[in-house]
Amino acid sequence: MHYNPNILWREFLRPIILAVFVVLIFRSFFWEPFRIPSGSMEPNLLVGDFIFVSKSRYGYGPFSVPFLPLLMREDVRNGGARLFGKQPERGDMAVFRKPNASDEILVKRIVGLPGDQVRIVDGVLEINSHKVERNRESTTLYRETLPNGVSYRILEEFGDNASLDNTPIYKVPAGKYFFLGDNRDNSLDSRFQNNVGFVPYNHLVGPVVRVWFSIDTNKSFLFSVRWERVLSSTKTIEANEKKESQEKIEQDEVEQDEIGREKRDIDALASDGR
Repeated sequence: MHYNPNILWREFLRPIILAVFVVLIFRSFFWEPFRIPSGSMEPNLLVGDFIFVSKSRYGYGPFSVPFLPLLMREDVRNGGARLFGKQPERGDMAVFRKPNASDEILVKRIVGLPGDQVRIVDGVLEINSHKVERNRESTTLYRETLPNGVSYRILEEFGDNASLDNTPIYKVPAGKYFFLGDNRDNSLDSRFQNNVGFVPYNHLVGPVVRVWFSIDTNKSFLFSVRWERVLSSTKTIEANEKKESQEKIEQDEVEQDEIGREKRDIDALASDGR
């Protein structure tokens, strides 16, 4: 059978090449997918979450679009600038390339901006000598609220006296950022100065904007999909967690009122008995 090269190109090869080109453009300039392999960002990002990262939010640098020809501009290549660069916000969950090991990709939360002084005292985060608001929600869960109002849950599995709950003061250099994992007792982050340390601006890939799929790796495949997390924006997830926290607080208050009422009734009966 004779194959017409034009038909082969038009019907098979061209659609495939076009699809690959569209995917490359999408991944390079808009959203790039990543998978969460560890629990360092629990309870907000879970093992088995598949996330999208915005490539445009911070602008384009050598570690977000490494093959872009325009990045051969010297100031961008050397880390002093990004194309269409925008500064991250405190509280962003962001993906970055690990300093001194750029083939390793991490996701943590930005808590320290250039010029900040950051430390942790008895589990409480301090920024520029001011304690960050922290409210207990359960035995191991707290809600932390940064100075700019960004609020999220953190996990303290081993209380406030673990090895990472008291640190020296970290002075964040110009052009770099201080990252923490939300799972404070189980996260390799900027507290480890000889490993992660301060993260340069040009190592940022982008902020996490959406969980597009999620699988519970402890369950069988048929029952493993976390449907409530599929296609959820990070803002939606945090808003739902905040709502759950408020509902739990209200429920605890109701329970305490009931306990108090029962105690008063018992005291009254005891008094009548006397």
